[in-house]
Amino acid sequence: MATSHQSDGQRAEMNVGTEMFPDWINSQKSNQNWLRKEGEKFLFPGGGTMFPHGVGAYVDLMQDLIPGMKDGTIRTAIDTGCGVASWGGDLLDRGILTVSLAPRDNHEAQVQFALERGIPAILGIISMHRLPFPANAFDMAHCSRCLIPWTEFGGIYLQEVHRILRPGGFWVLSGPPVNYENRWRGWNTTVAEQKADFDKLKKLLASMCFKLYSKKDDIAVWQKSPDSSCYDKLTPSSYPPKCDDSTDPDAAWYVPIRPCLAIPSQNLNRLSLKSTPKWPERLDVASVRVSIVPAGNANAFKHDNGKWKVRVKHYKTLLPALGTDKIRNVMDMNTLFGGFAAALIKSPLWVMNVVSSYGPHSLGAVYDRGLIGSYHDWCEAFSTYPRTYDLLHLDGLFTAESHRCEMKYMLLEMDRILRPNGYAIIRESNYFVDAVATIAKGMRWGCEKHDTEYNVEKEKLLVCQKKLWYSKLKRATSTMNHS
Repeated sequence: MATSHQSDGQRAEMNVGTEMFPDWINSQKSNQNWLRKEGEKFLFPGGGTMFPHGVGAYVDLMQDLIPGMKDGTIRTAIDTGCGVASWGGDLLDRGILTVSLAPRDNHEAQVQFALERGIPAILGIISMHRLPFPANAFDMAHCSRCLIPWTEFGGIYLQEVHRILRPGGFWVLSGPPVNYENRWRGWNTTVAEQKADFDKLKKLLASMCFKLYSKKDDIAVWQKSPDSSCYDKLTPSSYPPKCDDSTDPDAAWYVPIRPCLAIPSQNLNRLSLKSTPKWPERLDVASVRVSIVPAGNANAFKHDNGKWKVRVKHYKTLLPALGTDKIRNVMDMNTLFGGFAAALIKSPLWVMNVVSSYGPHSLGAVYDRGLIGSYHDWCEAFSTYPRTYDLLHLDGLFTAESHRCEMKYMLLEMDRILRPNGYAIIRESNYFVDAVATIAKGMRWGCEKHDTEYNVEKEKLLVCQKKLWYSKLKRATSTMNHS
């Protein structure tokens, strides 16, 4: 999984307001693979685009192949090679919430570009470790010319997609080797080689209990087995083999990818796509995975839901920008069931729900609600670029994690990923609120201390705004360049 650690020099450079240095920006653009827009298409240098007829036409065809995309059956998706996240952006307008995943590669900061567009995206790659998501999470996974060698190394990367895909969920592939009969000439290969690759892919997917669901033009769709009937037929000599029970399928923080199939538990049959309520009904339904959390049950879920509706109503009185188009990219830094995000569901924003890698594995219950999120350890940098979130929210994070890592480093990481003029809502004990206020002043944040919605004496709110500022050196350089 890619991370976003920066040197002090890099952070200082990235924190400079780019509007002050147009000449510098233009010179940088001339030396990099920056994208250009034509209509609804974002083109790479030298032409070429993931969707030659536009992403809208591409998704229209996909909806014809997968009816569940239209009726609320499919709500969460992952794009395993997102480019500039046009696919995820189009789906967002259709009520499907997509995590777009991409590494920092030769196309430069595609994930940052996606976040600038207000589309959910994180830095990451299917490689040695599991992706930071629970098992049986996404309703749909997608790959369009993402250049991932799905059939190599025993199909281990596809086994990771199998792990995070919900039973009955769909895997969509477009690009090589799909439609090889008509496309092979443009792939610098032969029709025989591409046919062999496609046959190998179909055989591998069948051995992993995927069934070819539909295929048209450049798009092929497979469906993961919705129940245990296929897995029951697998034998000890099957390949890939079933995973044993030694590793929790939900564990995904620095957990190596294993060359085996993570079989959905019989106790989680209700997680199948067919059994999951359609969107938006599923938002307020306590899934079976709520019980995985200590003292978790339907009553606890209902209480959490109601609590956050009251809290968010109070937040909006303290921060009127919340719920308007001034705030788009939001992170809840330590959620339980995604209650904060659920209370904001009608606002023009999206929320990245973060669950501590050292806490209860409640992220599966978050996905069951039709929300998205990631595991993370806040003693490390989050996998995103600097200045990519408009609002950060935390509830008792310092109380929970201060024994493992120093608060000042967590605050510095918050400062790194928070956009200038962005906001932070910090809900903590009196002790930590006062300590944060002192450090925040040194980071040039403007903060105000407030009572909670019920005026609880032991708990307070700190509402902060990151100021836009420039170093004296950069300001002097800018003045000289424009004189």
